[in-house]
Amino acid sequence: MPSIPELFHSPLRIVRAGAKVLLAGLLLVTLTSGVVLAANSNGNGTQTAPKAITLQLAPTSRSVTQGTPASYNVVVQPSGGFIGNVSLTVSGLPAGATASFSPAVVAVGSGPGSATLNVSTTSATPLGTYSLSLKGSSGTVQSAVVVVSLTVTAGQHQPFTISGGPAGVLAPGYSVSVDLQLANPGNTNINVTGLTVSITGITRTAQAVANNRPCNPSDYVITQFSGSYPISAPPGNSSLSTSGFPAIQWPQIKMLNSSLNQDGCKGATLQLSYSGTGQGN
Repeated sequence: MPSIPELFHSPLRIVRAGAKVLLAGLLLVTLTSGVVLAANSNGNGTQTAPKAITLQLAPTSRSVTQGTPASYNVVVQPSGGFIGNVSLTVSGLPAGATASFSPAVVAVGSGPGSATLNVSTTSATPLGTYSLSLKGSSGTVQSAVVVVSLTVTAGQHQPFTISGGPAGVLAPGYSVSVDLQLANPGNTNINVTGLTVSITGITRTAQAVANNRPCNPSDYVITQFSGSYPISAPPGNSSLSTSGFPAIQWPQIKMLNSSLNQDGCKGATLQLSYSGTGQGN
């Protein structure tokens, strides 16, 4: 007949074994739950980075004189498996400046894409330092804003010249027009205002000198340019006629009809001087 202790020990071992099985089951459930949660990311237990693009610009600052361009190299860097076309935009340009991208749309594949930002300034662009904000977008994917600086300084002004002469022979009581010629040595347009023509000297004929027949600037009347200002003078040579102004608006020189100047001013050669103000070269 079994002893009493052995009857109590056997059930106790069975109960303990059951507790171990139950504990092992709980651990199995916990580990399985963890694997399921990780599989929701990319199916292999690791997190997946979202598709994104970032912009990299070089240089980060440019300094140009008025009327000259500036350029920046733009690199579109993809991440998270992004592939697509990226449109670039820029804001913060100063007055009188324009910008364009080449190419206008950047195609990004497995690696980065690139473009050039070209900024054009004019002679009227205000001086100063400006912050240009660039951004790339492709549908719902947008890059962070990248800021570069543009400094506009005063250009080195070069003198322009004015020349011309009467378009005909001066005669008492008649006017002749002067088609002023403008020579712009710079590389950008200049705006010309305040054109004036004046007589600085008169060379009489030998006969007038021999006969002591006088001729003076007061024997002439000059009507100044009557067209609208400013006159845009492109680089190189231009004139009032090529700028579209009719002859009636050109400066006019008239010889007075007076018996005192008839012989002294006949055939005389006038020395003319010109003045004007140009901005932007």
